[in-house]
Amino acid sequence: MIKQRFAELAAIAVLVASLEGCTAPQPSQPELDKDPTVLGEFMKLDNKKGNWLNITQEQRLEDFAYLYQTLKENYPYFHVVQRMTGKEMEKVYQEYKEKVKTCDTDSKFFVILDQFTREAEMIGHLSTISPLDYPWFKEAYEELSGDTSEDGERMKRIGETYTNEKTAFCYEKMDEVFWPVFDEVMAYYDNLEEDESQAGSAASTPENQGEPQEFSNVETKILEPGKIAYIKICAFDMAGYEQDKKVLFDFYEQVKDYPHVIFDLTENGGGGMSYFDDLIAAPNIDEVLSTDVYMFMKAGKYNEKFIDFSEFQPISEAPSLPRMNREDFTEFDLYMPITYQIEPLSSGKMLQGKLWMLVSEKVFSSSEYAAMFTKATGFAELVGTTTGGDGIGIDPNPIVLPNSGFLVRYSPIYGVTPDGASSQEFGTEPDITSPEGQSPLDTCLREIAERG
Repeated sequence: MIKQRFAELAAIAVLVASLEGCTAPQPSQPELDKDPTVLGEFMKLDNKKGNWLNITQEQRLEDFAYLYQTLKENYPYFHVVQRMTGKEMEKVYQEYKEKVKTCDTDSKFFVILDQFTREAEMIGHLSTISPLDYPWFKEAYEELSGDTSEDGERMKRIGETYTNEKTAFCYEKMDEVFWPVFDEVMAYYDNLEEDESQAGSAASTPENQGEPQEFSNVETKILEPGKIAYIKICAFDMAGYEQDKKVLFDFYEQVKDYPHVIFDLTENGGGGMSYFDDLIAAPNIDEVLSTDVYMFMKAGKYNEKFIDFSEFQPISEAPSLPRMNREDFTEFDLYMPITYQIEPLSSGKMLQGKLWMLVSEKVFSSSEYAAMFTKATGFAELVGTTTGGDGIGIDPNPIVLPNSGFLVRYSPIYGVTPDGASSQEFGTEPDITSPEGQSPLDTCLREIAERG
């Protein structure tokens, strides 16, 4: 069974968001625009700093055309993007093609690529790999290059793509001009925060001034002694797997007899599927849990570089699924029924009480998988709002642009639940929906109180 191993981490998502984000009052540095962004300043680099590849305008257009053609033949979410965002990707492509025609630096070309993929609003993980996230993906897949599991060969191919000579050169040289811009913009906002901090110093104390705030991926609390325990997990961060395992398992032991334990995933944007399997589900079940889903795919040549088509079946043999979108279905060539299965870690559960899981629209990718699996199997009661989706699939494929070496990635798999509903488009509806204006935690606590 093909299984998604890694997705973007919440920490990376925060950094990537900083490329476009961060608004503030009028800057004190005259060389920066008002409310500067990293990409905005990066795009303004002159020909000397902004060109590290020495490719021509024609080559940039070739790269952009190659990207779009590859997506047309392999990316399964064109119709979904149009339904969910109102954008027709062909028109978006033509609009950005005109921008590429007037582009005269590599830095501008990168920003245009990034803006183009952002138009899809991360549907099907479509995104441009930035200097912020490139090192993580490169190292993560290098570590998986020796994987001997059933999807090890695919991991190896993805890893080789991230480390290919052209891409490695591109991002190495890009770092030399990108990070000074990043540091300058971050320093600008740091100065603003310092000014604001000084202005409000009367409300602070010497003990808390200037102290760094330590980030913890897992937060545990006792909400009601002897009755309600709470666990918040910000990301399924595989880099912190062992550290988080100790925190979680120690807390499980502490609250093992509590009648109610709440897992809060409302801020969790994904990570590794095995984080949920190993650290949340397996320790807290005493029988095998499983759910059947389907994966659909286009038989494009780029998909074939990473995926063994022989593991799939012809689309003509696919069963009739009542909620399957027929417009989407006509785009696919192959399908695969798969079973997600989790076995108990031991003969007994670590947590003996009722389990609750809080979710929101921010739940995406592997945390969406957790929500989908939880609802399908009854592992816990789901409370909150409909999730963000895209939790059925495999690792996104990286596309190398032939002239520049820039990377864009996309999900090759269109995953659906047993009735054919698209995981990306519909996400997972909770068992108990939070009313408008009420947090999932408050809804959950209200429900616990009402049930006595």
